[in-house]
Formats: sequence, C-alpha cells, structure tokens
Amino acid sequence: MARYGGEEFILVLPNTEKDGAFLIAERIMKKLKRKAIPHQKSTISKFVSISIGISTIIPNVKKSPKELISLADQALYLSKEQGRNRISYL
Repeated sequence: MARYGGEEFILVLPNTEKDGAFLIAERIMKKLKRKAIPHQKSTISKFVSISIGISTIIPNVKKSPKELISLADQALYLSKEQGRNRISYL
C-alpha cells in the first residue's frame, strides 16, 4: 500500500483475482465505517468514507502495469461519480 496522488492510495494485491480484491475492499470499507471518523467539512457524509476502484490484469507484453493503474483510476472515478462510498470494477 502506498499514497498515490493527493488523497489516493494504491494497494497492489499480487495473485489476486476480482473476487478476492472485492472481499478485501469490502473489509476495508467495513472497518472504516466502524471507526466512524467524523468528517465535519463533508457535504456527503458526517463520517469519513472511501471510494474504491478495482482492476485486475496479468501484466504481459500487451498489458502493462500502467494499464492496470489506469483502469483502477477509472474505476475509482466511476465510484465517485456514482455517489461515493462504493466499489467499482473495470
């Protein structure tokens, strides 16, 4: 896990398929929700929430790690566009 951009983080899960990534994302969301961290400046929620974008590929000559990151970023923005505090997959 590492910070990737201003308020974004990246979590690389080697040898993890879509279903496994969703399970981990759901666990992260549940744990954050249980913490109920106040988010006083938010117009969306009283508590800090998380929007998650997931993508999975097996890097090879035709599919680079950059493509994986780009797809995950697109999925993240899809989550944000659909109302935030959700998981999207591309």
